[in-house]
Amino acid sequence: MKKLLILWAWLILSYAAPCEDCGEDLACLGPCAYKALVEAHTPDEEHQAALLLAHTWLRGDFVEGIPRLLHPIIGKRAEKDSLRLHAILVLAQAQYRLGRADSAAVLYERVAGIEAFPFLRSRAYLGLAGISVRSDLSKALSYAAQAAEIADQLNHPLLTAVAYLQLAYITAEQNNLSMALRYGEKALQAAKAAYNQKLKHWLLEPPSTVYLAATANMAALYADNGRLREAENLYQEVLNQAQQDEVARGQAVIGLAGLYLQKRAFAEAEKLLNAHRSLLQSLPFELRRNALRIQAQLHIAQSRISNALATYEQLIREMESHVQQGQSARIEQLRLLAGLEAQEARLRSVEAARQKERTFYFILGGIGLLTLGMMFLAIRSARRRAAEERQFREIIAQQSALIEEQARALERQNEELIRISETLAEALASVQESHSAARRLQRAILPNLEQRLPGSAVFYQPMHEVGGDFYGLVSDRHTQRILFFVGDATGHGVSGAILAGIIASTIQNLFLRYPHHSPRKLLQTLLESVRTVLTQQEETSGPQAVREGADIAMGIADFRTATLHFGLAGRPVWLLNHAGIEVLEGGRRGIDSYTPPDYEFPEYEKPLDDNLTLFLFTDGVTDALNAEGKKLGAKALRKLLSESEYFSDNAQALKQKCVKLISDWQGRTHMNDDMTFIIMPVKVLHDYARQRFGVQV
Repeated sequence: MKKLLILWAWLILSYAAPCEDCGEDLACLGPCAYKALVEAHTPDEEHQAALLLAHTWLRGDFVEGIPRLLHPIIGKRAEKDSLRLHAILVLAQAQYRLGRADSAAVLYERVAGIEAFPFLRSRAYLGLAGISVRSDLSKALSYAAQAAEIADQLNHPLLTAVAYLQLAYITAEQNNLSMALRYGEKALQAAKAAYNQKLKHWLLEPPSTVYLAATANMAALYADNGRLREAENLYQEVLNQAQQDEVARGQAVIGLAGLYLQKRAFAEAEKLLNAHRSLLQSLPFELRRNALRIQAQLHIAQSRISNALATYEQLIREMESHVQQGQSARIEQLRLLAGLEAQEARLRSVEAARQKERTFYFILGGIGLLTLGMMFLAIRSARRRAAEERQFREIIAQQSALIEEQARALERQNEELIRISETLAEALASVQESHSAARRLQRAILPNLEQRLPGSAVFYQPMHEVGGDFYGLVSDRHTQRILFFVGDATGHGVSGAILAGIIASTIQNLFLRYPHHSPRKLLQTLLESVRTVLTQQEETSGPQAVREGADIAMGIADFRTATLHFGLAGRPVWLLNHAGIEVLEGGRRGIDSYTPPDYEFPEYEKPLDDNLTLFLFTDGVTDALNAEGKKLGAKALRKLLSESEYFSDNAQALKQKCVKLISDWQGRTHMNDDMTFIIMPVKVLHDYARQRFGVQV
């Protein structure tokens, strides 16, 4: 829920008169822009009409034709001309949507460097912040802060709301919830003022849209901060306000269902999703994906594992389907662009004919004396050309109708399709491979542990696109306990990844439901759930167990008792310190249908010592084969760890040594199993506890 709403602030032309068809919207998807372009007589009118048409294409997601349309404006007008700067901003948005982030950043920087137009500078800084947010949060924060500073100086509530919304998003990504709350509250206050004043500006989205975004943003922040009642009230407000906005209503339903799931109000969450089933099915893919994830988590929370598995499979199918639809839409856009180029050539031909006609009349007026016969021929020529021009305008009107229909179809598609994860973008070249969709799903499930625990190190390498290895981290604020685990599910590829996702989600759900349980008790409860799922009843041969499951190493850091508790199911844990390595054996049994229900998993207890580092790994690390078919073995790995100069803050350096050891051992030999290991200094857990619980250690 930390992912705040993506900011709406598309740049819209402010020069042209209102649309003749709708009477208000300058960038509606009607034929207004084409009429203005055909009827333009001066360079200024032509440039304004072209910029208006570019805005129309941008809203309709027809971005391929925008660069060619705007380059004449940028090249012919003065460097500090406001119309030229508008064109640069629109071109930057088009380049970003086409996947050319570097080109978009250069264009935004050109506008940001011109101080004569502060409003445009603020919009450029917002664009730079949006580009930088994926790679450098500090730089993105700096850009957004400059945009907010200019907005405050201009005293423009709508621009202020958009700028502070972006600041709230970035600070939340940095896990600075207190600052995110402060920025979010200021964004909501400004958005409410703009909404009450009915403030409009052609360069920004309508105030109602910004107000709904700010309200939903605060609801998400309140939920992350544990203020569940306030979050619920804000989500309800979005539902009441967004009667005509299906996307906003869908976002509110999904956020509210996630909130009920967090409160363990499973019946209310299920009732809410069922009541809005038709709405959720009509949403864009990105929102449908979030709804399916919450529905799967709800099934898991109620131990309906088969329903959860079916929901995950539906999610994979929809991911593949929407990529194919996106490709088809782009192909259709390119076809339309080719048609527009032909129409533009005809337009230039007509304009050339009109220029010749004007020249002819000028000469005719200068001479002043022509025979009646020549005057008759001139009139006939003018009428013929006028008829050709009317015919051409009819063709343009027909083409405009086709473009309008296509734009409306594109408008119904989810604008978030162009901003889905980089993993999905890279998978477009291999859309026919089902493993790519499963890999994106598994990457979305696995947490970014190095970001959440700075100072730790994670190595995750599946044998195929996806694998059966999994890991996780979850905390409980009330008990001040942190659960961490590493596991290896049976199998490889898609089947192993699905089983790994189900088991990892079940572990996190059990801990949130029973935060006081010991690791051994959690493993025993997990065993009961897994045995129920993996046992099939056959009519002829009786119960038959399926040999599937997982080996798991699990630990709980209890900051009230300053104790580390370990529960091991087939996987060991190594404790590293200056004195050497202590091995906590994992036993001979994992979590599967062959493990007896009363089996006592090995359990250990250690003090929370800052000089201690935890090393958790799957058997794919020690079972790595070389060219002769020999395994690396635990002995070689322990030797490397023992000989390394040990410090509790060198997790990344230790990770690189381990990776080099494995790579040198394998040579060119292909992987024979998934590989995962985690290096977790205890002092990193202390730092996380200070931030999460306010624990003083």
